[in-house]
Amino acid sequence: MGASERVAALRRARERQARIETVTGRTLRARASLDRAIEARAVAIERYDERVAEAEARWAAETAELARVCRSAEAAAEILGWSVGELRRVVKSERERRAAAGERLGGSDAGI
Repeated sequence: MGASERVAALRRARERQARIETVTGRTLRARASLDRAIEARAVAIERYDERVAEAEARWAAETAELARVCRSAEAAAEILGWSVGELRRVVKSERERRAAAGERLGGSDAGI
């Protein structure tokens, strides 16, 4: 192998090493970007789940309020087009949720 061949081989090796370093950097940045996207998705899902839970709680509270204002589960169920059993399940779950919230807050008058 002549001197010029060794020089050319060394140049190719340096070029290859430079390409490896470039691609390695892009790969690491892409992985960091992926990690950030996965974390952002997890946070977004958590926020979405919280919004859904809040909406469900609000819906149950409004349903229970309708039954209270109507003074009749039957009348409220008829207005909503539900069965009385379905409405009573929602009202019961709302009552239990309020009781649990009262226990977490340490108050005995949470139902007021």
